[in-house]
Amino acid sequence: MVEDYHGWDQEEDHWRFADVVGKPYNETVFVISNFGSNTTARQALSAILSAMNQFHRRVQVEQTDVNTRLIEKLKEASMLRATTITCGDDEHWGILGVHPDGKAKKKKPWWKYW
Repeated sequence: MVEDYHGWDQEEDHWRFADVVGKPYNETVFVISNFGSNTTARQALSAILSAMNQFHRRVQVEQTDVNTRLIEKLKEASMLRATTITCGDDEHWGILGVHPDGKAKKKKPWWKYW
């Protein structure tokens, strides 16, 4: 398992995770610019989770046709919470939360049932 590295690798002025490309926007935000045309929703979710863990920054995704298709698919499956963010002239998806198993944790009531 040690040989299996699943992180972002730096290439010139950007970072790569399989077919996914991204780069730091500033000190607090990492922007995924392109998921790639053959990336599945599960691979996109892995790239988002890996970016959150590796860079310890907020993650945003540029709004393109391919990226929006994958983000909408993850939102419909309840695996991702995202909102639209405007950064200057660019539109991004701001990632609010990730649920890899597709289930948001339900809050338990503070009272007990007998």
